[in-house]
Amino acid sequence: MVGAYGIPPWIGIAIGWIVCGGALWKGGWAERAVAGGFLLSWFADAVLKDHRFAGPQWASFVSDSAFFLLILWVALRSGRYWPLFAAAFQLLEVVTHAASIVARHLSAWAYITANVIWTYLLLGALAVGVWGEFRRVSQPTANDAPTPDPGATRR
Repeated sequence: MVGAYGIPPWIGIAIGWIVCGGALWKGGWAERAVAGGFLLSWFADAVLKDHRFAGPQWASFVSDSAFFLLILWVALRSGRYWPLFAAAFQLLEVVTHAASIVARHLSAWAYITANVIWTYLLLGALAVGVWGEFRRVSQPTANDAPTPDPGATRR
């Protein structure tokens, strides 16, 4: 049951599958790595989640921290901007987990809402990356010279 202000859970699931599917289908190595890590982290969260929310979600904290390290590695190896934003949003998700560990009075509603917001923003950054990679690959060139990477940090 969704409250008066809640987004139905299937919307987030659909967005996640659409963006990750697009990344795995049309993305480059960075988009595929982040999409694969996202799906793996998502699966780990679903399997290991404590549905009582009696305390901190330790399994989610560990899987989201590992996913942050993956995105950070991609951001350091890639010449694109979007992984920097994705890493920042994932770091905020890890910090939200840490806040729930430190502040035991943090409500489950605030904890879940913050994680949903950071997840949507991360998926938005990944979608921008997929779109940029799609544009880069599909742009015709006059002399088959490599096109500059749209959204690149280094040229």
